[in-house]
Amino acid sequence: MKLQNYYYTLKHLKFSQIYYRIIKRFIHPKPRNIVCNIASPMGEWRSCDLYKQKLFANGVVKFLNVEGALSSCDAWNDAQKEKLWLYNLHYFDDLNAFEAHQRNDLHVELINRWINENPAPFGNGWEPYPTSLRIVNWVKAFLSHIEPTQKMNNNLAKQADYLSQDLERHLLGNHLFVNAKALIFAGLYFEGDHADKWLKTGLNIYSKELKEQVLKDGGNFELTPMYHAIMLVDLLDLLNLFNLYSDRVDAKLVTSTQTYAAKMLNWLAAMSHQDGKISFFNDSAFGIAPANSIIFDYAQNLGLTLPTEKNHAVSKLEIHDFPESGYVVVKSDDFSLIADLSEVGPSYQPGHAHADTLSFELSLFGKRIFVNSGISEYGLGEERLRQRKTAAHNTVALNGLDSSQVWSGFRVAKRAKIIERIADNRSGDDISFGASHNGFQQQGIDCIHRRSWSVSAQRMTIVDTLEGKFENATGYLHLHPDVKVDSYSNTEIILSVKDKLICMNVTDAIVNVVDSSWHPEFGISLPSYKLCFNFEKNRMLIDLSWQRK
Repeated sequence: MKLQNYYYTLKHLKFSQIYYRIIKRFIHPKPRNIVCNIASPMGEWRSCDLYKQKLFANGVVKFLNVEGALSSCDAWNDAQKEKLWLYNLHYFDDLNAFEAHQRNDLHVELINRWINENPAPFGNGWEPYPTSLRIVNWVKAFLSHIEPTQKMNNNLAKQADYLSQDLERHLLGNHLFVNAKALIFAGLYFEGDHADKWLKTGLNIYSKELKEQVLKDGGNFELTPMYHAIMLVDLLDLLNLFNLYSDRVDAKLVTSTQTYAAKMLNWLAAMSHQDGKISFFNDSAFGIAPANSIIFDYAQNLGLTLPTEKNHAVSKLEIHDFPESGYVVVKSDDFSLIADLSEVGPSYQPGHAHADTLSFELSLFGKRIFVNSGISEYGLGEERLRQRKTAAHNTVALNGLDSSQVWSGFRVAKRAKIIERIADNRSGDDISFGASHNGFQQQGIDCIHRRSWSVSAQRMTIVDTLEGKFENATGYLHLHPDVKVDSYSNTEIILSVKDKLICMNVTDAIVNVVDSSWHPEFGISLPSYKLCFNFEKNRMLIDLSWQRK
């Protein structure tokens, strides 16, 4: 089975990924001491505090809700810490966190410690991804609230030169994108032959990846709201930088970046819940990307037009169909319904994909009701895998199989493919949409899962149809921790959140309420419940109704 998983995973790779993976085995970057002069900017950097405070006195740091301390030089690569936590240690995000300017002394001390205690090319800090993020954070700080020494600038140039030899072309996706962003930052911050080379390389990659990674409907091609928000901040940072060095950047590229950023702002607004925060599809959680409100403020400060909320009566439904990224969103003053009619993507780098095809999330009266599980960790552990599987999402599993074969920490073998998709089918004041996928058929079960939604102002009906043969099927609905199950039977379920009641009528399923958990941030698991629906026939219907009080 493992060999089969490798085959169906590797068959989707681009030739360039395989080529550069081989090249990396034989050609290694060489650290070089580079001296560059700082370029003269045309204006001022528009600072924006993006993150919660992560650096405290006495070398105390907090990442992913786990506290630690830089008690010695060995702490930078402490084998007892998770890899992602150590990466965060090398990012230097606190340079652009809330009230960062008030911690300048701590930052200067930490920057100098990093330089002294992380000689090239050893340790986590010199890997290309943390190097990319650190370069950007240092440049942003040097342009705003920290006066860099020559030692700092020389080390920054050394990092940029090393990164330029170690681009993640074997991974592509968001890794190569942030590599390019870092080279652009270093290339514009400095001047001279080295800087010009970094800038040219970065801009060439950026121009190509921007067109591929931002879909026509504005969604990021990894199809995860969290990484979408991260990339949107990348574009805003680059616009900020382009405005600062307008004499060295093609005006057409600036205009193109503004256009893509505007589309991404619209997608982010639509794909977020009534609480103003992202939905949880694929690898998504709070606390990694800046909050939506911060992103919108940043965009507005750069002169971009923000998405506007439509004023409409409660009975008027607003639909957003994103055909390229696959999602369908229906909203009113009372609710937000966000549904995943997407395929696994991108095909050659689905490391952040979950087996969540035809899942959905629902908010009512400003409160999340049905939620996907979120993520609390990365790595190769069983819990990471469980959170990626179909049973952790609001959709259907057949014969105990997932809709797509997620495995290891970041891999997908056989994938569900959307074979029929119908969106924005209106009948009076009602909206219906749906899709079907062949994910189980790909795994040898001759059965297609078809799901349809029908939505009105105070009602939603979900119909799951299984076309073909199967042994058993289970549908899942995960409740937000604030949602209570007041009563349930095989025909009726009553849910409550604060003073609001939600009535669910069920047809042709045996209902169970099971303990579960929700993971709103890395390192956090909150107790919750999930509803399990064991199919009695090949068709199950759930009818939800709610009342405004």
